[in-house]
Amino acid sequence: IRRHLQLLLCQIIMANPRNKNATMKSEARRERKMATASVVASLMAVLSSSSSASAFAPSSSSLRTTTTAIDVSSTKLFHWANRFDVRFEEQSSDDESPLLQETAAKHKLQPISEEFTRRSILSIGVIGTTLSTLLSSSLPANADFAPGGTLLDRPVYVTYGNSEASPTRAPNNSNVLFAQDNYYKFGSAAQWIEAGSTEFPKTMPFVPSQQRYDALKKFNGRVQTSKDQIVKIGSVSSGADVPDSDDPAYQLRALGLLANSFLASENTGTTNELMLARWNINEMYLRIGDYRGALQKGDQKDAEACYGYLTKAMNSYLTLINRSISSKVGDQFSYL
Repeated sequence: IRRHLQLLLCQIIMANPRNKNATMKSEARRERKMATASVVASLMAVLSSSSSASAFAPSSSSLRTTTTAIDVSSTKLFHWANRFDVRFEEQSSDDESPLLQETAAKHKLQPISEEFTRRSILSIGVIGTTLSTLLSSSLPANADFAPGGTLLDRPVYVTYGNSEASPTRAPNNSNVLFAQDNYYKFGSAAQWIEAGSTEFPKTMPFVPSQQRYDALKKFNGRVQTSKDQIVKIGSVSSGADVPDSDDPAYQLRALGLLANSFLASENTGTTNELMLARWNINEMYLRIGDYRGALQKGDQKDAEACYGYLTKAMNSYLTLINRSISSKVGDQFSYL
């Protein structure tokens, strides 16, 4: 058996590649050397297995039985590098012994599936490294994902960071006008902005003044209508007198369109300041419903609290917008 394996090794080394192209000869030789090295390592393992098996075999017949029973899967070269190997021609002839032909057929380089490419192996490596990093790193027990998919090392809920935020917001942000807002990205409620304050946010995104001028000219009247409607519902005593949050009288979508033109551009994309403005608009939307519901239940105290949060959300929004209104753009909005 050792002799047969040695002959098989000689056959593999002396085999000619199928690709006879002259321009590929050097590359074929290099790849054939790589394949030969792999084959040698595998055959040495077979030889060592045969030697150890012969120590326990009393006769040549039992040795042959033991050798042929070796699991071929341990010697087949199902390796991703074989994709770049040159396949070898079968070297079988009638004068070779059946055992040699069988052994050569078993240890011939096997074709590899197309799914095991170099790119797929690299992807598996990257995924494995990422998973091992996540598993080895210590994450807090209360770590959670924001609705937008951001992994945070803290709990995520609609009133995190601001206890005065509306508790009726859906955890997945599905019941608001603008889904991609501050809560969507950061998994927390934003803080209120004092009317006229410039402390937060620290800076504002750059947007061309012409873009802001055109937007203010287009939406100025609709913003004023929104403000007037909110002031109007603050003096009612019945929930039936409060239009639903989706009513166009509030012009909340117009507030979002104005924010798009003031706090983002083609160069900046969706900014954190725009998401902050959207969060305040969504709070107005939710608080109108909360205020209406409190009036319908006859809870005047809760209704007054909801209306107070509604005006805070509007003033926070107007503060963001006013910071982008310079003398060249137009006149700033007044606060509630």
